Amino acid sequence: MVADTSVFIWGKMPEGELITVPAVERELKDLRSKAIFSISEVRVESPSGEALKKARQAAQETGDIRVLSTTDLEVLAKAVEYRASVATDDYALQNVALHLGLKIEPIGQPAIKRKLRRVQRCHACGEAFDGEACPECGTPAKRRRIR
Repeated sequence: MVADTSVFIWGKMPEGELITVPAVERELKDLRSKAIFSISEVRVESPSGEALKKARQAAQETGDIRVLSTTDLEVLAKAVEYRASVATDDYALQNVALHLGLKIEPIGQPAIKRKLRRVQRCHACGEAFDGEACPECGTPAKRRRIR
């Protein structure tokens, strides 16, 4: 299982072998979560470039790339490498994991109920597009879910 930061913040250790990425350790700020991390038997590994590319591509396809952090992408990439479950409470991370065919293990919050694909829409004309603003009229993007 590949652990996101929420595992150490909540202090709920999933069963089985636990792996994470160096960025997760850097995200831990409080003493409690740092202590939980240090006493856990978690293996820390960086993801491969190829796996990171797959994670980034999947996040772009779902539209979650705009809300996922570098740490989130690295966690996804490590899970892709091992075809492992992802332990996280981050809904965008859970969504991309499901799109990649990975299992998810929620920590303190309920798991997402279904996969989503997010798109940006122009408020004025309703057309889907990529970017921060509509190329036709300049109206700022709005995220919507598509099932």
